[in-house]
Amino acid sequence: MLEFLVDNFANSVALAVFLVALCPAVESKIALPFALSEPIWGKAVMSPISAFFVVYFGCMLPVALVIWLTKLLKKKTCGFVHEKFTERLSNRYQKNLEKVGSKNNTFQKCLFIAAFVAVPLPMTGVYTGSVIAGLSNLKFWQGFVSIAVGELVSCVVVLVLCLLFENSAFYLLVATLIICAIVLIYNAALYFVMWLRKRRGIKK
Repeated sequence: MLEFLVDNFANSVALAVFLVALCPAVESKIALPFALSEPIWGKAVMSPISAFFVVYFGCMLPVALVIWLTKLLKKKTCGFVHEKFTERLSNRYQKNLEKVGSKNNTFQKCLFIAAFVAVPLPMTGVYTGSVIAGLSNLKFWQGFVSIAVGELVSCVVVLVLCLLFENSAFYLLVATLIICAIVLIYNAALYFVMWLRKRRGIKK
């Protein structure tokens, strides 16, 4: 994917970075190192400030839609969506929802979601945070602001890491891609094992 973007968006680095930032599980964790990687872009590499704003707005663009859709699914007002889908969605984020529900007040719930989004690791980020906010009892604007603050912190952390050492953005990009690949393979293997066990259970 990244090679495709480099080959086809060499004259529009900002657009390529914006598209990467839009991708679930990728977001600022990969988009910022991608934007600041001189070995990839050469002289066309983006400035830190430009990269920061492009990535931040790219990450935040789908947040409102994801929260709204999740709340819609939670209410089960959408006739074409089966109830099992909503149940699976709730089960998938059950642990995080329990943590949100255990907080005493709205501020603590918002703080938890912001902190969750702020950690620049695989399986955390604006998409996961938006789903959790949508499934929780937080109001739409409360979830959105929490995610906006969390993503701002995440972008700052990744930007600082990219600027610490020479070419650190490239190495950070490679490391993040490897970690994301490992997590995806692990999750795929886990789901396959669970599916296999269910199949065997049905046959018995």
